[in-house]
Amino acid sequence: LAQVRSHFPSSGRASPQRALPAVMSCKNMLRAAFAAALAASRGAFAAVQDTARISAGECSTTIPAGSQTYFPVKADVMLAKLFTVTYAPTFKVLTDSLSKEQYVLTQCGQVQPSVAAVNAVEVLKTGYIRKYFGVPVQSSAAMSTVLLAFIDSLGVQDRVKFVDSYATAPCWQKALACDAKMETSYGNVTLHAEQLAGVDVVFMSCGSDCTNVNTQKNGVNVPVTQEAGPVESAEYIKYIAAFFNLEPKANELFAATQTSYAQASSGKSAMPPLVAWITYNAKSDWSAESFVVSQASYKTMMVTNVGATNLNASTALAGIAGLQVTDAVTGNPASGKTYTIPTNDDKDAAAKAFFKALEGVDVIVDEVYAPDPTTYNFTSFLSTYGLTSSSDLKFVKNKMVLRIDRTMGEAMKSLDWYESRIAKPEWALEGLAHVLYGDTSKRSKYFRNVAKGETVDQIIKAASCTKALPVCSAQIYPEPIKTLGQIRVGGAAASAAEALRLSTLAVAVVGLWAAVA
Repeated sequence: LAQVRSHFPSSGRASPQRALPAVMSCKNMLRAAFAAALAASRGAFAAVQDTARISAGECSTTIPAGSQTYFPVKADVMLAKLFTVTYAPTFKVLTDSLSKEQYVLTQCGQVQPSVAAVNAVEVLKTGYIRKYFGVPVQSSAAMSTVLLAFIDSLGVQDRVKFVDSYATAPCWQKALACDAKMETSYGNVTLHAEQLAGVDVVFMSCGSDCTNVNTQKNGVNVPVTQEAGPVESAEYIKYIAAFFNLEPKANELFAATQTSYAQASSGKSAMPPLVAWITYNAKSDWSAESFVVSQASYKTMMVTNVGATNLNASTALAGIAGLQVTDAVTGNPASGKTYTIPTNDDKDAAAKAFFKALEGVDVIVDEVYAPDPTTYNFTSFLSTYGLTSSSDLKFVKNKMVLRIDRTMGEAMKSLDWYESRIAKPEWALEGLAHVLYGDTSKRSKYFRNVAKGETVDQIIKAASCTKALPVCSAQIYPEPIKTLGQIRVGGAAASAAEALRLSTLAVAVVGLWAAVA
């Protein structure tokens, strides 16, 4: 202002030619000052936020002394093969071998460790990428339903901003109603990128080569469905918990799952039924018409664990022309096998050969996709596979055709099988025993017998969510997660004077922009 004033004499009028450059120069200076002030205000408000988290006991600036640590209870990984967690007093290192990434998770309030400090705890292997995060994570996005049940079990739904549109749990449906839908990478690309950049962590899964995860700065691969068995997958409760400092709760939940799974398992019955998981793929732009037998490891393990027997698909299907055998999960032989029989535009002939191979099967688990599961029944099954109710096939005569769609989300009619079953495999085991043997001592869950007229009678609704979600109101904040260590929380709350100073700065910045914009 002084520069501008100098071009206006105390008497007379200034020359516009002389004054204009000064005015423009001053305006540019003010704009630069605004940018600097805005950056300062952001930093100041972040400091207030950190201070609030310290006051709430979630963060701490106190440096551990001696044997003190912020992580006295550690994730004890016992069965899962694709991740490890190692600990230091102020940070932990989670290594995912599938994506070849290493996540350094630093207790909030503490200084991010140096490369040397991290290497002393867990060396970065050749070809691996290292990413840094503060914990507990404040905001996240989940790009798939398979990990949502872990977040739900840990009770941190209030730290998720975006979820897959097919999520089924009550709080996820509630969040989706509050515009928390995760945009897909093939939809609105700009919005998708903004959502990914707007959270601390993006929980995701590798594509064909993990490039999608490796190139996402805040991306975290969660290979939960890549493990060999259902209990191994359930241990990923510890993986997710590490990002929220909830290892004690995760250890307890997984121990309970192990116990429940063992209790849900049954000894082999005197006459164990022979079971096959099948599907039919109609011809489309992305797939050829085919019949399929799935022998994914987690499915065959479930069948064995309830005392039944799996079809020996490699033997039963061996004589069918054109048979294709692939890993259930590409590149992972331990995941089991998928047997595909192309119809080659002759569905009737392919169906005849397919069901000839299955003539000894007692129970079918039909996995055909149905847009509206509530309308899919025994007639639908027969029509889809080209069968009739008078068929001599044992599973038709004895009415043993099962589906996995008994439990469904209300909003999108999406199957809970692809969400809660991952974290709660014991529920699936009980549900299978319930329909396989008519065992009413086991809970009914996921499975229904369409041949006996069972319907989709377990509808999950958003109204059941009692959690206050920040995505639904700007007045709601995540519940604090207390630090785990027995370390006195350091730092003091911002003084009233400091709060006043920051609010004054904010008003000044806004006013300054209004003056120069």
